[in-house]
Amino acid sequence: MIEKMKNMKANALKLFRTAIDAVDPYTCVKHYLVFNNNSSHNGKAELHVGNNHITLDHNLYVAAFGKAAIGMCRAIDELCHEHIIKGIASVPVGAEHNLPDQAAMNTAQRIQTMISDTMYADDIFLVLISGNIL
Repeated sequence: MIEKMKNMKANALKLFRTAIDAVDPYTCVKHYLVFNNNSSHNGKAELHVGNNHITLDHNLYVAAFGKAAIGMCRAIDELCHEHIIKGIASVPVGAEHNLPDQAAMNTAQRIQTMISDTMYADDIFLVLISGNIL
């Protein structure tokens, strides 16, 4: 009986860890975005997002929003750090509500400035969003 209880506990912990891993922002980004450093058809690096293949040539800008922004940014940095020119993450402080505060507004302004002042037509702008979209 005790052995059966130990097995049930071990199985429950395994299920819990699997569920947590399935929604971990870092894991999700690493799973859904695939980086190929030397594409077979053009010899350039590519970022695969679903069925889309985006050629990277040191032209990637990143913006991330929400409580999962840090984990998502960590994953994209590991995948294709050499192609990232600049990135900005907006992470809310606390968990009371998801309404934008002054810090979020300031970060949004910094992102807008990054886009308008530094990006060119052939640059890639990757936006990583977690949480609710109002």
